[in-house]
Amino acid sequence: MSSGRPQDGSPIRRLVETVVRKLSDHPAETRVIEIPEGRGTAYEISVPEGDRGRLIGREGRTVRALRAFVGAAAAVRGKKVNIRIRD
Repeated sequence: MSSGRPQDGSPIRRLVETVVRKLSDHPAETRVIEIPEGRGTAYEISVPEGDRGRLIGREGRTVRALRAFVGAAAAVRGKKVNIRIRD
């Protein structure tokens, strides 16, 4: 069964993309870039300006929860991750 979009990238990247797109009012405009860094991987998230506040959440709660969730999923696989939101 196909979802209509390419299944490229790591499972962690797909997880980040899925969560970010569900939080966005404009999911087609969201981008997640995977960048290898030392012993881990950084994920740079780019969303439309209007969705940035929703992604960050009040006092950063939403992005903090996203970081914890993705970090736990990565730790199971023995990896470290860093989530960044691009301006």
